[in-house]
Amino acid sequence: MDHTREILTFQFGTYANYVGAHFWNQQEANFRYGDEGEQMAEEQLPHNDILYREGLNSHNRTTYTPRLLSVDLAGTLAHLPMAGELYGNFVQRDVELLPFGTGEELEKARQRAEESGVSTSQQLDVKEEPAIEISEYQRDLMKNAVAPEKNYKLAETARSWADFLYSRYHPRTLNVLPGLVRDPQHQILSTYSAGEDLWKETAFNDDLTDRIRLYIEECDGLQGFHMLFDIDDGFGGLATKCLEHLNDEYSRASFVVPLHYPRATSYPQADSRLSHCIRVANTVLSYQQLSEQATMFTPLSTLETIWRNTNLKSRNLSGMYWQADNLYQTSAVLAAFLDTATMSYRLRDTPESLMRFCERVTPSGRKMTAAGMALPLGLGDGQDLIEFLDQSGDHALLTQLSPGCEPGTSYVIQSVTARGIPLERLKRPREQAGDQMRMAAYGCDSVSQMLQLYYQCSYHGSVTNAAASPVSLKTQLPFPFEMFGRGITPSGFRLPGEAMREQGVRVDSAPVLAALQNSTKLGEHLDSLHAQTHRVQLAKLQAYSSNSGLERDEYETALDHLLEFRDLYEDSQYL
Repeated sequence: MDHTREILTFQFGTYANYVGAHFWNQQEANFRYGDEGEQMAEEQLPHNDILYREGLNSHNRTTYTPRLLSVDLAGTLAHLPMAGELYGNFVQRDVELLPFGTGEELEKARQRAEESGVSTSQQLDVKEEPAIEISEYQRDLMKNAVAPEKNYKLAETARSWADFLYSRYHPRTLNVLPGLVRDPQHQILSTYSAGEDLWKETAFNDDLTDRIRLYIEECDGLQGFHMLFDIDDGFGGLATKCLEHLNDEYSRASFVVPLHYPRATSYPQADSRLSHCIRVANTVLSYQQLSEQATMFTPLSTLETIWRNTNLKSRNLSGMYWQADNLYQTSAVLAAFLDTATMSYRLRDTPESLMRFCERVTPSGRKMTAAGMALPLGLGDGQDLIEFLDQSGDHALLTQLSPGCEPGTSYVIQSVTARGIPLERLKRPREQAGDQMRMAAYGCDSVSQMLQLYYQCSYHGSVTNAAASPVSLKTQLPFPFEMFGRGITPSGFRLPGEAMREQGVRVDSAPVLAALQNSTKLGEHLDSLHAQTHRVQLAKLQAYSSNSGLERDEYETALDHLLEFRDLYEDSQYL
């Protein structure tokens, strides 16, 4: 590439920041230093500068941080300072992480502020905030003493995404909504309209748009945006207004991921029926804007369906187990999908771009796509890919991660990415090939070619774009390694028969297959959403959101637009 084709990422909402924390942890787990990169071809490795920026802090030290803007509620940052830990006046506490106390350290802080010209002694009142409990993982991380074999029980103890965040953020990254404090029981920013109103607040809008501008001015060749947001609450209104601003000011490609919580959502002073109405309305209003503003959007959830799923029935990935409503575990699954699915346009020297990637799977205005993933892939220990695909037959390789979406196996347009499959596991050499020689796929010389042929034969009338990288998904801490069953090897392959991995040995990496898919069957997802609108009691919804100004005309226009968007998925023969 002549220049870096940068991407700016946005995370709006608490669950979006859970998924984002795992995503950035995964990026840094794949950083390569020294001679490590020589084990793989250069073009097969991620180009980290696409998502990261290099900077220099006040101590003249080089920093490398995500090109990211995060918006969340107060109370979600835990121990993290607003300005991050690499810049500014952040003071790291001592090795024992003890409070400052009221003596010498506070006086030193006062003196430093006066010397830097922040304030005079008459104006300055130094106060210490109450100590915030720091997770055991973060304590060890601060001391550079994380033990890979230690069980930090993050699935049980993580109260915020900051508790397991390994990556360090730039001072521009973190934005906390003023006056809105996280409540574990309720969605405090309840409605889409409330999120829109927040965007209109001058102080917040000016600050966020300035941060966006500063990031973009640093870029040599900005190609677009990744945006994750919580769609069940008011962050949908905030995110879509931001997306509208990005289109007006910068006109770049946008891959948007609305995220549904893996648990029943509730709102302050709203019973279960009203909560359902709020969630449906939030989704309808978000979809209207996404179908107009996004280049592509893909709803994600680990739940099978969002509507009337009182038992919180979760999707199942073969060989993996998680608590259906656990934010730490479920967000790791969704982050693994995002990291894998977006890899094709983030590889070094790839001709692929975000715009081309989106356009390939969104024909004729069908901007909504579905997500599918196999984690782990299911490839047996010692098994070649050619045999695995041959034995799969009509069995679906992928588990859907878009709620209520089943794209089917006919007239599908899809982008498929495989990772972590070594070239030597493609097929056997001729002298050892045996029956493999009679398979059509034996003529394939790469993982991507073999996947292309497999889907060409298995999916009638479909178009597949396949990509591959030998870089596996890293599943060491702080990834929730406990999700892997005992029938998986430490390198993520399936053990034969009833064999089990040795007790206490963890899975360190895994091969993954991820796909973004589009077909006429996705219209059923929109039908399901529209069916739920008949249960919405608009009068109660208007009374609940009276301060946020939901208008009947606005809602009815969104419903009409939803039906028009649904019509784009009608022609079953279209490719």
